[in-house]
Amino acid sequence: MRLVFDQAFGLDEDSLHDVVVTLSERLRAHPRLRRPLDRAVGNGWSEFERGLTHFITALGARTGDHGGGLAALFEAFPELAPEHVADARDVFVESALAVLPLHAAASLSDLADSVCDLALRALCPQAGQEGELPLRLRIGEAEETLRVGACLG
Repeated sequence: MRLVFDQAFGLDEDSLHDVVVTLSERLRAHPRLRRPLDRAVGNGWSEFERGLTHFITALGARTGDHGGGLAALFEAFPELAPEHVADARDVFVESALAVLPLHAAASLSDLADSVCDLALRALCPQAGQEGELPLRLRIGEAEETLRVGACLG
């Protein structure tokens, strides 16, 4: 996978900001995500948007400074379930497609797939693998994987 911010994709900070704002609006209107996110984010949507933009930028540039986004998500949203992760990923991809050219949206979609796969593995480990580890440790392992960029292609 090419880096998300490869110049060939035409994706820059302004267009990423537009994607995140669109995502934020759509998350707040989503029938299954709206209420739990209202509890988790409250009136802090601007902070959420800044944090998500930083998270995506750091992952795309592979700086390792993504800010603990998965750990923060699990902490703020303790009732997080696999269907929430799938819904959020779908809304993210729809937002990217609404704002960006197809090739740039596809790049962000690949990144979203990687992050969501890690979140789902932390939530629902396969039997005999990480199942013996507490959720907190599985999330820590997912964060470390993101930090080193191992799952990003």
